[in-house]
Amino acid sequence: MLDHGFGNGILSLYFSREGFDVYGVELLRSPFRDFLFDNTVIRDNFKFLIDEEYAIPFPDSFFNVIVSNQVLNFIHDRENIESVVREFFRISTPGGKIVVTIMSEDNYLFIDHGVPPIPLRGVVRVSVTGRLERDQMYYRFEDSADVVSVFEKVGFVIDDLGYFDFKLLDVRCAKHYIVLGHKPLRE
Repeated sequence: MLDHGFGNGILSLYFSREGFDVYGVELLRSPFRDFLFDNTVIRDNFKFLIDEEYAIPFPDSFFNVIVSNQVLNFIHDRENIESVVREFFRISTPGGKIVVTIMSEDNYLFIDHGVPPIPLRGVVRVSVTGRLERDQMYYRFEDSADVVSVFEKVGFVIDDLGYFDFKLLDVRCAKHYIVLGHKPLRE
């Protein structure tokens, strides 16, 4: 399985302990700084990409599962998001599954901390002060249909689109979509 945007490796570690053969890609910012390794994780399976590099360095039809947890919103333009999703399709085996979480259009970062003007779809500057301080750019999808269209456009079949809202520490809400899909057995 591929952990796309593995961050500190918490998902990689979990799935590795569950018996999955785990690989990962992450943008090259702070290699393995806070990565949670143990003897179930094979360090050589994890690759770092240079900023703005979206080609995933694995062969065609290599993964039967791809997990991308809160990564696509960090890509700042639609063309590059679509490029990454095309890469997911390329490296997925026929019948391979995707699990992707994406901030929804009504996520608190956009609603409470977006710097005007806030587009219905596109890049939003988010400025948060206090304990969870950040000043970052995020891509905002217009709605659930917009999210689904990115995956269907390249050939994925969407099995389910979930929507969840959970309290995160002292935050009002953190609304997200979860995309569950697969690559058809025949293209």
